[in-house]
Amino acid sequence: MAEPSEANYVWNKDIQFAPVRSLSEFLTDTTRYELPSFTDLEKLNNRIVCNLLHFQTNYFIFFFLSWLLLAGFQAKAFALGTIIILLMVTLAMVLMSKDPNVTNFRSEHPYALLSGLLVVSYVGITYFSLVSVALITILVPILLILIHAAIRLRGLRNKLSEKILHAGIRDTVMYTLFRAFGYEFGA
Repeated sequence: MAEPSEANYVWNKDIQFAPVRSLSEFLTDTTRYELPSFTDLEKLNNRIVCNLLHFQTNYFIFFFLSWLLLAGFQAKAFALGTIIILLMVTLAMVLMSKDPNVTNFRSEHPYALLSGLLVVSYVGITYFSLVSVALITILVPILLILIHAAIRLRGLRNKLSEKILHAGIRDTVMYTLFRAFGYEFGA
């Protein structure tokens, strides 16, 4: 039977949140850090994936807090940059859509679509600094999380959690994200 600290927090019947790991286990135990060997990429990949799964709730909390901190420094620039990015992504999705209605619109109104593409591109280039602020605000926490996952050695609890997760007992948020991005877990 799992300890109370190892119990998952059930969000809905399909997805659970892994427990929050202690600060000493997550961050302050300096004996658990080591630069990875970049010659064995499979081992490095396994270390990163296992750490992302084991410390996933800590990483989500860290991402949210650091995102709030970074977005708070340049809130207006972040908001406007995010809107511009969303416009660009939406237009790209429309351009690549296979929907018959969209395909008909593209063939019947090519100049309207070209005009929209030019306007959104102009806005993206003109306000590139805002787009940069939004991207940096999102990507810096992700980079820090990946660096931590790469240099953090796996412990016995981490390895045990991995075996339980791979056995299909836990269906957590990070595990679901990995599957959504097409990552295949070995048996």
